[in-house]
Amino acid sequence: MALMDNIPGWKVFSAGIGVAALCVVGYFLVPWLISLIAEPNDLKPLQEAAADHALDQLAEEYVAKVRVEGPQNIVVMPVHGDTTNAQIRAKIISRLKQIEGVSADVPRSPTLEQRAGALVRGLISKDDDQTQDPQAVFEDAGEADEVLTVSVHQNWSGADSGIFTIDVYRIVRDDSPERKARVLEPKRIKGLSGTARPGDEPEETGPGFWSHTGAFLWRMLVVLAATAILPFLSWPLAKAAFRTDSNAANAGLLIGLSVLDLVVLFALDGFAFSTTAVVSAGILLPAALIYNLRMLNFIEEQ
Repeated sequence: MALMDNIPGWKVFSAGIGVAALCVVGYFLVPWLISLIAEPNDLKPLQEAAADHALDQLAEEYVAKVRVEGPQNIVVMPVHGDTTNAQIRAKIISRLKQIEGVSADVPRSPTLEQRAGALVRGLISKDDDQTQDPQAVFEDAGEADEVLTVSVHQNWSGADSGIFTIDVYRIVRDDSPERKARVLEPKRIKGLSGTARPGDEPEETGPGFWSHTGAFLWRMLVVLAATAILPFLSWPLAKAAFRTDSNAANAGLLIGLSVLDLVVLFALDGFAFSTTAVVSAGILLPAALIYNLRMLNFIEEQ
């Protein structure tokens, strides 16, 4: 190791290899860690777009309600007919929280969830024998203004369109001193996406597979060419650095050339830190360090 320490830029090179290895590990590890705490993501893109359309319509009702009655504290019950690992419920809460004056959360009282669940199940099944009192739902949740339950009626997507239909059941309290509770008439909301929703179709289909592949290949060739040429362009600067007999100057030259290689890569992608650019940079960095180190040794020998 003492012998290798005498090679110009060796410590920088070994550190670069370590950093590159950490980047590769992080690239696979970070998404996994994020998936543990992030919201579920089981809906297909067209289904999610249709769900967003439906939830936007639902949100409009609460915007109007806040305008008339003031801030609202809404309890969001589990979604009936949901097969998306609770993604729809998470989307409902997230969308309602975006409305100024609305506070939305899951039930904090087991009694509220039990009574509201029984009442809504009776509404869904159209059970006339269901006699649950709406007022009793709020007995242990005096701060709640409304209990919202959604039932998924249709969740479908095809090749170019999606449909997401929900039935909305609302148990609300009025703003009188008695805070009387009542059940609103169920309402069906339909969300559309793609060609099923006018104005939602993409205007352009975008580049196809071969276009993407061609763009990637010519960028890769430019980056490789730049990596190969830059050490020769730095020949006078390298000679000047070698004459100083300074390891710091040699290391700075090696780092500078490798950074320029990365700059070329990201510049060709408009400095957009996409997954492809970051992975390519992780592969390019150790290769560029090795190549630049060899070329600097070659220049020094000349």
